[in-house]
Parts: sequence; C-alpha cells; structure tokens
Amino acid sequence: MLNLQAAAVFYAFAFEAYLNHVGQEEIQIWDEIERVSHANKLRIIAKQLKLKVDLGRPPFKMVRDLFNFRDMLAHGRTKKIDVQYEADEEPHHLSSWRIHDWEKLTIQKVQVYASSVREAVETINHSRPVPDEMVWNQGMRGRSVELIADAGRTSACNTTTRKPCRD
Repeated sequence: MLNLQAAAVFYAFAFEAYLNHVGQEEIQIWDEIERVSHANKLRIIAKQLKLKVDLGRPPFKMVRDLFNFRDMLAHGRTKKIDVQYEADEEPHHLSSWRIHDWEKLTIQKVQVYASSVREAVETINHSRPVPDEMVWNQGMRGRSVELIADAGRTSACNTTTRKPCRD
C-alpha cells in the first residue's frame, strides 16, 4: 500500500513540476507567483494559454482528485470514525480493515492517476505557442553543457541556447 501511495504522490509532484516548467517559460512574472497552490497555477496557466480546463471532467477531474489525495496525506488530520461490522470470521488482514480513503488506494486508481496526469500534461503542452517536443524525456530537455579547455582555462558553454562561454 505504501508503494501505491508513494506513486500517487509522485504523480502529483510530476504534474506540479510541469506546471512550474510551463509557468516559467510562458509567464514573465512566474517567479513572483510560483508559490501559489497547484490549483491556482493551473488556472493561471490555462488563462495564459487560453486553454479551457474543466475540473469536472477527465483528465483534470482526476488530477484534482489526485491532489486531494496528496493533500490528505500531506496534511493529515484526526478523524473520528465509528464503523461496525458483522461477520462470521475475522476479515482478511489486507482488506476489510481499510476504512480511510488513503487506505483504499488500488493499483487501478494509481493507473488512472498516471494516465490522467499524462493526458493533462499533453493537453497543456499542445496548447503552448511552442510545445515541448520531448515532454516525457525525464528532464533532459536537450540542454547540455560543454567544457572547453583553452590555454589552461576551462569555460562552460550552454550548447542549446548558444550562450557564450564564461570563465
């Protein structure tokens, strides 16, 4: 169960990281507003990109549900529960004792979260003026640094942006 919770939380992290990436590239004042909630980040980016985001329909509904799940884990609160069961025998140790929503997470639900995050990211990406060509390349984004040795000095150059070398 902990592996499923970790996977779900990391999908939420991945989506918010993508929002930060898009915000940084598309909104000039992103550094000033970057600390807003993930929901507000999505709203701001959608407005900037003229993208209609319906939080009541997939994939964004499931992304919203994912963040509710993440927030439930991150900001735990005491919850009093009163549940009664009638049974002829004790339930299986992995099933019926699960009462809280975070205890009922299934691999199928995590798969839905994963596909929803993927679809939401691709929807946002396709709405950008210049979409990322390799949105799923695990952070490599085609940038590199080339070290150049010249007469005993080493300089760093960004080969993607073609910025000049600096000592």
